[in-house]
Amino acid sequence: MIDPLHLKMQWALSYPFTRPEGDFLFVDGRTLDIRSTKGKISGWQVAEGGHVRSLADVVGAERAARLDEGAYHPVVAVGSNAAPVQLQRKFAAHIDDVVIPVIAVRLPGHVIAWANRIAVYGSVPATLASEPGASVSAWATLLSPRDYALMNATEDLGVVYEAVPVTVEGAPEAVHGPFEAYRCMTGHMGVRVSAFSAVNSNLPQGNQWTAQELAIARLGLETPVDRFVAETVSDAGLAAERDRALSRAG
Repeated sequence: MIDPLHLKMQWALSYPFTRPEGDFLFVDGRTLDIRSTKGKISGWQVAEGGHVRSLADVVGAERAARLDEGAYHPVVAVGSNAAPVQLQRKFAAHIDDVVIPVIAVRLPGHVIAWANRIAVYGSVPATLASEPGASVSAWATLLSPRDYALMNATEDLGVVYEAVPVTVEGAPEAVHGPFEAYRCMTGHMGVRVSAFSAVNSNLPQGNQWTAQELAIARLGLETPVDRFVAETVSDAGLAAERDRALSRAG
């Protein structure tokens, strides 16, 4: 059995977490592949239990109709917010009544980089970063008004992150903007997140381990990554102190 400390360390080092390669539907705590995004959202084809059904058949006509009516906010997940495990965590209080289509998109003129912050659970988070000429592949979540408010509440808007408008390419024809994404207000560390494929970028890439090494260096420490993460996830006060110091480091 894995002890709680190592589970916390594994969570911190797994960010931005695994997700399906293509479009998918997060519905009532389940993650289902979307096989086709042609036509109205209600008619998108979803794989469930060995069968392919319309999205309306999977989520119900009423909830599908709200999507067709455009009652959603498209938010590009530049970190973990498109990962099913994170959606499970953030919408746990409403897990029996949540419908979030997650679609693959591209963001021209941007990359996704490691922010100069440390999250409460020990990960170095990601952020949208401008880079003219580059383009990055990501996922956008179509959030209902309720879920949009819940998601915003998890992002410390106005303190850590700000929501900024973005232009996307490759979205299904039925999905309409405006799109937005979260950008860290204190900047990023100049290394892009390897979990998000980018083209024409001049920035080096790295994973969460790399990001932790960058954080350690910027804090002027010589602590090994595993010990650094263990300390961060074990002491909320220390985590907050390191987060503040890292954000000040620029």
